[in-house]
Order: sequence, then structure tokens, then C-alpha cells
Amino acid sequence: MKSQIAFISFLVFLISCTEKREKNVKSNEVVTINHLSTNYDTLVYKVKKNGDRDSYDELFYSFMDANEAERTDSLMIYSRIMAEKFNYEKAYYDYFKALCEKYGINVDFSDYSNINIKSMNESEKNQANDWLRKMLKKQIITQKQYDSVKK
Repeated sequence: MKSQIAFISFLVFLISCTEKREKNVKSNEVVTINHLSTNYDTLVYKVKKNGDRDSYDELFYSFMDANEAERTDSLMIYSRIMAEKFNYEKAYYDYFKALCEKYGINVDFSDYSNINIKSMNESEKNQANDWLRKMLKKQIITQKQYDSVKK
């Protein structure tokens, strides 16, 4: 009888350990990219003052989960800072993509000939063209890529 009680107790213990392990595995599987590992204000400070690329990238990915209007405006602010002040190449692309997204233009950098900014009004189009010229001047895009964008 004592051995049966010991055996049953051992089984209960074994099952409870297995359940805890399964719970830990399941909780470890859930990883969200929008969870900021650093305080938002700290990230913004590091981007604005130091041009910290890791902080910029963390902000970028957190913005991707925001609604479109908030995402594009925020991305445009910080990508412009990182591009113009700290010459971060990725930020040039991020700014242009956010600008186009704001006005409903699809951007695929693998084929510049599919980028069509003709539907933008004149001031929006000028803003997009000015940015493309900056990218060309900084040699981020080639003359061929610049010319292939439908203006």
C-alpha cells in the first residue's frame, strides 16, 4: 500500500513538472517584435542625439505595428534625422517608403520601375523627387534607378 502511494505521488510529481515545462516552453515561444526593450524616450534621445542605429531600428520595428497614419509620420520624422544628420543608408529607404505609403503608393525597391508617384499632387511629388535626388547624390541609388521611377 505504501509503495502504491509513493508510486502515485511520484506520478503526480512527474506530471506537474511536465506541465510546468510545457507552460514555460509555450510562454517562451511568444515573442513580439513591437515590445521595446528600452524606454521609448531613451530610444528617441539616442536616435536624435547620437544617431544610434540599434535604437533607430528598434523604433522602426515598433512603429511597424502602429496604425498607418501614426507609423508613416513617425517613421518619416526619425528616418529623416537618421538619414540627413547621421547618413544612415537604411533610413533613406525607410523615409521614401513611408512618404510613399502615406500617399498610397506601393514601393518595391527590388524593381524601381514599379514605383509610380504620378498620382501624387505636385507638392507631394516634389517632396518624393527631392528625396530621390538626395539618395542619388549620396549614391544610395543609381541614376538608372532614379530614372526608372515613374514621375
